[in-house]
Amino acid sequence: MTSPNNKAQTKQEETTLVERALAGDDTAFTVIMRRYKLPLYRFALRHLNDEDDAEDAVQDTFISAYNNLHRYKPKYRLSTWLFQITLNKCRDIVRKRKTRAFMQHMTPFIEETIAGKDNVNNPETLHQSRNELVQASAQIANLPEALKSTFILSVIEQKPHKEIADILRISPKAVELRVYRARQHLRKKSSL
Repeated sequence: MTSPNNKAQTKQEETTLVERALAGDDTAFTVIMRRYKLPLYRFALRHLNDEDDAEDAVQDTFISAYNNLHRYKPKYRLSTWLFQITLNKCRDIVRKRKTRAFMQHMTPFIEETIAGKDNVNNPETLHQSRNELVQASAQIANLPEALKSTFILSVIEQKPHKEIADILRISPKAVELRVYRARQHLRKKSSL
């Protein structure tokens, strides 16, 4: 867990980077991109289930963030603002390509996590783990949009409810309720 001092230090560092970028220091924006590229990519990949679309969403996020950096409000964490932009870019892509399935391309990290390092060389265990992952991914993909975004941010990205509330522009209580409903929905589907 991050201490309040670390959060304040990180927030101050982010504010300084934004101020430098606004002043024309491209190196500062490069630091921002390097810091947030992977978390935004993972979020977009899990949301869109397509590596190319996820890369496009992250690139569009950084282009939009750069062009609208003057709109960033330092009272929010920079990551919150960037996740909001990424979520909007993902929604744009989903609207354009409605037939895409969630979690079509599995990353090696997810495979190792599901299979466990001891079972990676066991083809039967790996096959079973992949099947379970595909089934779980399909169930998550079929969640209603509001539940899916909240579930991904909470359970997979492990974001705190307050930050999710800021990203989705809803109350922390609504986040809690959506995660609960998503879990109920997934339990019901898995018991069929």
